[in-house]
Amino acid sequence: MPRDTMPQADGRLFTEEMKALLRTTQRQMLDRLVMLAAPAVMAWYYYGSRALWLLCVSVLTACVCEALGRKAVGRQPTLRDLSAVVIGVTIALCLPASSPAWLVMLADGFAVLVAKLPFGTARSLLFSPAAAGLAFVTVCLPQYVFAYPVLPEPGESVPAFGTFAFTEGVSLTQLLENRATVGGAFSNYLAVLLGSYPGPMGAGCVLALLGALLYLLVRRPRQFTAAAGFLATAALCAVLFPRVTAGRGQSLAMELCGGMLLFGALFLLSEESFLPKTFYGRLAFGACGGLFTMLFRWFGAYEEGVMFAVLLAEALTGVFDRLPDAGFLRRHAARLRRKKRRAEESEEAAQLQQGGAADA
Repeated sequence: MPRDTMPQADGRLFTEEMKALLRTTQRQMLDRLVMLAAPAVMAWYYYGSRALWLLCVSVLTACVCEALGRKAVGRQPTLRDLSAVVIGVTIALCLPASSPAWLVMLADGFAVLVAKLPFGTARSLLFSPAAAGLAFVTVCLPQYVFAYPVLPEPGESVPAFGTFAFTEGVSLTQLLENRATVGGAFSNYLAVLLGSYPGPMGAGCVLALLGALLYLLVRRPRQFTAAAGFLATAALCAVLFPRVTAGRGQSLAMELCGGMLLFGALFLLSEESFLPKTFYGRLAFGACGGLFTMLFRWFGAYEEGVMFAVLLAEALTGVFDRLPDAGFLRRHAARLRRKKRRAEESEEAAQLQQGGAADA
């Protein structure tokens, strides 16, 4: 057997090219896990040990579904690429800390078995598995998905939904839905940035997510382009069409910091496998996702619709692939300059020729 190959579980050969793709996927997933670390730590800080327990349940469920699902169809398990771990962490952080374990497991099972495995590996996805899993439980069980608990006292853990001790809080997206605001005081804005309002357990601390956004800019500028288009469009919609009467500034802050909008731009929308190939394609892809998100917030049946917006934008990836890349305008300008220079040279040559004929 050649040295550059090794057997797979189904008898095929694992070539050097496939191993290189695996290493590339591992690096991408490691970057995403680094970005997810800060939101996970803040979830533990605000909601206690239950947040860590849900994270562990979610990651374990995603990995088990990945291993058993690929084993059932006779393919080699791909746990080494870490994509199942990323799916598990992402889904857990998008749900309330009071969620029952079976809700997290249901979302993970749908994400891996329905939205990922039929399309192959993490490099051949058509839709974000995490967004699909969240959309599934949102449609089936919205009363669990949007039951955000009040933040417990420091050192305490949040009670499970449905128990006697559970107390439901009011999230920023619920305030927006009711045309209410957090107030214009600096302390209120600071509370929004620090994540002191009820919401998805990993999407509340805006400062942690801004740090992840900066990391994305440095490490993955291609993915940052899509996230920037998403956030810019959502911000523009929030300023032009505010849902609160207290001012456009409060509308901007509450829309961007509330719910899963910022988290979705970072971890649901900007996955490498389905991003358009060109710069302007990625920018338009993100802008489309941001517009769809705001439309779902304004007219949708649920207070949050970023997961549906991401899935719709991903369905249009082929359209955005037709847009030019970042060098198109430079190349077009260079062609115009060359054309102008040739025209000037032709004109000078004609003038010289006419001058020579007149002298003769």
